[in-house]
Amino acid sequence: MEVKKIYPPLIPVLQVKLDKIIIDYLWNIIDIAKSKNINFNKQLAGNISESLLLDDKDSYFYKSVCLPLVQYYRENNYSENDPVSQNTLLGPNPKISLNQFWVNYQYQAEFNPYHDHSGVYSFAIWMKIPYSWEEQKQLAQFCNMSEKCIKVGTFEFEYTDMLGSIRQLSYHLSPKYEGYMVFFPAKLRHCVYPFYETKEPRISIAGNLSYLPH
Repeated sequence: MEVKKIYPPLIPVLQVKLDKIIIDYLWNIIDIAKSKNINFNKQLAGNISESLLLDDKDSYFYKSVCLPLVQYYRENNYSENDPVSQNTLLGPNPKISLNQFWVNYQYQAEFNPYHDHSGVYSFAIWMKIPYSWEEQKQLAQFCNMSEKCIKVGTFEFEYTDMLGSIRQLSYHLSPKYEGYMVFFPAKLRHCVYPFYETKEPRISIAGNLSYLPH
């Protein structure tokens, strides 16, 4: 008897450690966004204090990070085509664009409920994480809970597997994730759970990439 394992096609999430020059650039445009103070909260699902529109000067982040990741994503999958946008109706010369780009300031007890994004690809970048999940899980309100159920301060993706069961891919955040980026299909649902007992904000950047016809 011959047995062969057959695995269904997978849609990946890319985890990227950004170079210091990119992080320095991102902090710079965050400072500019704070001075311009263009509020972005009404465009988002987040129950957080402040979100500000970012301006990618000379498309530096788009060219340096986004385009190489799109190319990597398209070349490293089980399909010969773009696994995310292959069913999208496009013109003969579609162009991908970083059409939404913003920074989030999340304070204790605030949260981002489960949601997805517009566009084709999305990303999240953790700039400042003022807590550790390992410390947060020791708080009194979680002391009688199973560790696998403790979501405090967690960034989490949610998806269904081939049997229709709901699964999660969780990031138990701490300062060690500062400077990391996750790049994923825009329709992949995700959320951010609240954290407690610090007055410092969790600072993250997010963005959406869309294919636009010329």
